[in-house]
Order: sequence, then structure tokens, then C-alpha cells
Amino acid sequence: MNATDTEFVTDPAIDLIRTAIPEDKPDWTENLCWTMHDPQTGLSLYAHLGRMQPNRAVWEGLSLLYLPNGEALVNRSLGVNPSEARNREYHYRPVIPNKIWNFQFDGVMQRVLPEQLRTRPVADEPFEPVSYELIFEAVQPVYNRDHSSLDSEKMHLEQGGTIRGAIVVDGTRMDINCTGYRDHSVSRRTFRTLDLETWAHCTFPSGKVFGILEVRRTEVQIMNGQVFQHNRIQRASAETIVDLSATDGSPHAGVIHLQLDSGPIEINYQTAPSQSLAFNLLRPVGLRPGLDLSNPENMLAVQCPAKFTWDGEIGYGWLERARPTRAII
Repeated sequence: MNATDTEFVTDPAIDLIRTAIPEDKPDWTENLCWTMHDPQTGLSLYAHLGRMQPNRAVWEGLSLLYLPNGEALVNRSLGVNPSEARNREYHYRPVIPNKIWNFQFDGVMQRVLPEQLRTRPVADEPFEPVSYELIFEAVQPVYNRDHSSLDSEKMHLEQGGTIRGAIVVDGTRMDINCTGYRDHSVSRRTFRTLDLETWAHCTFPSGKVFGILEVRRTEVQIMNGQVFQHNRIQRASAETIVDLSATDGSPHAGVIHLQLDSGPIEINYQTAPSQSLAFNLLRPVGLRPGLDLSNPENMLAVQCPAKFTWDGEIGYGWLERARPTRAII
């Protein structure tokens, strides 16, 4: 085992849901995020479950389900649970930490056209029953971005894998078997100081994985990530990732240039306006589907399923970008 391998050996207990909330750190929070695109059904899903502030026992769930006909189903819900990642509609849990997770939702979502949410928040759109039960299984060791241990105040884990299970929309069951990506983070976090965020990632059918994150905020600057290939994780860097020029997710094609110790990598990406869904980042934390453009200081985020090409291999991953409204409108 070489130095790069041992760098990413992580105690599985770090991937458990926290059961103690530090009361002396009011901005402490915990978040789970995962994405998938299933080319057989045409379904894509961005899902997030995070602790709110000031009451960190409140979990906010967000699901953005992209349908192949260009419509989307969206849900945001809140509920209380101090020791599990769970509210009335969502339940996310590790089955085998660092390897297998179970993601469940059973509730209602609202049917929208993504272009409508570029100028207004979600409102009285039609409701319909939706559920999913999906199993994430890792294809790589967990990428421990901050070398965190159980004693660390900050933790950010990322991992590529496969997702299997089913999504049920208004009584119609669709079986899912595709690649996906997840993260689990614990930190003192607020959107009040966020200036910019970009996150691109993909798990390829061959088992190759990349993930690159850019964050600019008052207290920290981040531009790094991981590449997993040949059964080995390497840290990746970049000068830039992908810009955001409009609420429709433009630009919709380009190249991501990654730098590894072993040399450069180029990965092409493609997205589509019809598959670009926007929401506001609330302060101090929170995610609300649709955009309120009345305040130029509001932060907006655009979520896009993305097609990536790396050395001729095609994979389906994700592109997330957050910017101040004044930088886009």
C-alpha cells in the first residue's frame, strides 16, 4: 500500500449520523447530498438532507426529480429528529458506513417546469404522491477531503458508487440501476459568507470517478478534489471549473481541466437548459426551490444533470453552481 492509498483509509464510524449537537457552536450543522442520472429511465435526482439553524434537531429535506419529458417534481420539507437523518418524509442512513447507504423518501412533490422557477419560487403547483427507496453502494474508498477523524470539528466525505432501487411517481414504479455520487459533511457552516460555489462530479461505468469543488467565502478558499482510477485515489486541483452566466445553467458545454501529480486530465461536459433547475440558498442555511430575484444579494444555485466524457468513456454525473443573484441577472 503506497502513501496515497493510506491517506484515504478512514474510520467508518466517521460516516455515522451525529447524535450529539454542540450547543456552544450555533452554526454547527450536518448535511447529506447525493445525485444520480439513470439513462434507462431518463430520471435524474438531486437530493439533500441537512440540519437547520438555530435548531439543529430540525432536518430540511430537498428533492429535485427531473423527468424525461422536461418537467420536474420538487419537494422541500422540515421535521424534527435530534439523532437520525430523518423527518416525516425523508430517512437517510448508513447501512455499512463508508460503503452502503439507504436513501428513502415517501411523501408528495409538486410538478413544475424548470424554466418557470427561474423567475419565481415554487408556489401552488399540483401535488402528487412520490416515493423512492434507493441503495447507494460505493465503487471506491471514501474520499476524506479534510483528513478528518472522529475528533475533528470539520468533516467532508465524498464517494462515487452505484444506485439501485425504485422511484414511484403517482403509482408508477420505475426501477433504477445507475451510477451516482454522495457526500456527507459536518462543519460550522453558514451561507451568509458564501461568495461562490461550483461542484462537478461523475462516476463512470468503468468505475472511474472524479469530483472537484470550488468554494469562495470570507473565511476560506477551496479549489480541489479527487480522481479515482486504477484502484487508487489521487488529489486533483484546477485553476477554474465551470462558470455560470445565466439561470438556465449556461454555459452548457465545455472542458474541465484537472491536474494530478501524474499529469493533466481533460473531461468534457454537457448539460441542457431543460434539465437545469434553480433554487435560492437561504440564510443562515436552507434550500428553497425556485428563485426570488428581488434582492440582488440573494444566493442562487442551479442544479444540472451532466454528461461527461473522459478518454472516450461517457458517464452521467452532476454540475452544481451557486452565485449571487447580482452576478447573474
